[in-house]
Amino acid sequence: MRVLFCASESAPFAKTGGLADVIGALPKALLKKDCDARVIMPYYKRIKDKNQAYYKGYAYVRINDRMEYLGVFHAEYEGVQFYFVDSDRYFNRDGLYGYGDDGERFAFFCFAVLEAMKVVDFFPDVLHCNDWQTGLIPYVLKTNYHYYPQYNRIKTVYSIHNIQYQGIFPMDMMRILYMPYSSSLEFDNCINFMKAGILEANIVTTVSETYKNEVLTDQYGYRLNSILGLRYFDFYGILNGIDVEKYDPSNDPNIYHPYDQATVLEGKPANKKALLEEFGLNQEDVPLFGLVSRLADQKGIELLMPIIEDVIHYSNAKFILMGSGDAVYENFFREMEGKYPDRFKCYIGYSDRIAQRIYAGCDIFLMPSKFEPCGLGQMIAMRYGTLPLVRETGGLKDTVIPYNQYTQEGTGFSFAHFNPIELKDVMFLAINTYNEHKDAWTNLIKQAMEKDYSWSSSAAKYMDLYKKITL
Repeated sequence: MRVLFCASESAPFAKTGGLADVIGALPKALLKKDCDARVIMPYYKRIKDKNQAYYKGYAYVRINDRMEYLGVFHAEYEGVQFYFVDSDRYFNRDGLYGYGDDGERFAFFCFAVLEAMKVVDFFPDVLHCNDWQTGLIPYVLKTNYHYYPQYNRIKTVYSIHNIQYQGIFPMDMMRILYMPYSSSLEFDNCINFMKAGILEANIVTTVSETYKNEVLTDQYGYRLNSILGLRYFDFYGILNGIDVEKYDPSNDPNIYHPYDQATVLEGKPANKKALLEEFGLNQEDVPLFGLVSRLADQKGIELLMPIIEDVIHYSNAKFILMGSGDAVYENFFREMEGKYPDRFKCYIGYSDRIAQRIYAGCDIFLMPSKFEPCGLGQMIAMRYGTLPLVRETGGLKDTVIPYNQYTQEGTGFSFAHFNPIELKDVMFLAINTYNEHKDAWTNLIKQAMEKDYSWSSSAAKYMDLYKKITL
């Protein structure tokens, strides 16, 4: 089986979110299942500046009434072959997204993917496209390449990582695409890249079973739920995994003291003590909440704002939170740190080193998301013996078993409704369990660390889908 992943980002080369983690890990897992999985992505300035790839050749694509040059570069990382599409016009920029011509940039990338296959002489059995930036590929493949035998047999999978971001642009985009009008592209008198991917791919997937069910509703579907309903029998939810080699507390160079399941009761307190010291907090045996997140509406930070002072006033809990994003949330964190310097610390920005230390050193990991297609933080936290506290949505609901005080089952804590009072109640439940029920807490840690969220199971499910559409 030959699979080519098409994506706008991938770890370790260029990353803004969870998509990069998926593309960096899933192909590697598929290699272990005798699948020749490769990746193609833009050759961004940040990759080019590190001189990480070698030139393979070039081609041209027609876009915006001109023939546009594309270079193709190659690198290998952890056994996976990576191809990079080079264009000074579109990708020689400091950022990945957020430009006024993003529609044209990623339309070019979609065209370039199909031409690049000739340059590298790799024609996959399956093109696995991801998020709106690659949504045009199944459509262009069917429209422009069905005459060619090496392309005609290629099947497509389209994966939705976050339906909120759809790639919506004015109808003028049709002129830029240099293609005839199609109802697969049009949505409310605009061009919608994601709609094209949904309708034209052989199979559509998303990143958890619960999120699949959610996006079929008006509440979570961002107006594409009716379009997804047309693909109901070809729509699958497959839970993401985590890279268990990268996220391994027994072999993590970023944490203070390595540990595993057998030594967690010694390892976690040692990491907690060192984390508190690094952030200038007293090393007391009190519940320590951690958060590593983009500071955006999706992440449920607004639920923390009206209740966190109550938690500080009426408990002994401490907080170490890391993230960046909306100024209102960043300023709130800074304000809390100023008011409660002995209880609340924040790191505005992102650091892999600090993130790993939060996972290893905290007791409770906060993810009160408004919606969460899959989420990786809760799985990483459990890997490090830190109990996630999550809202029951998307992949959070699929991965975290809420603590049951009567049966002692669970791998974390959860609440159902997007409501600050529910969040406060479950935070106090976690605090009380830590303070008053040490045996139960220890049991929860062990149950969380026993969970297997590696990519192996998910990769097997993808292999089944690939076989289903190619046989």
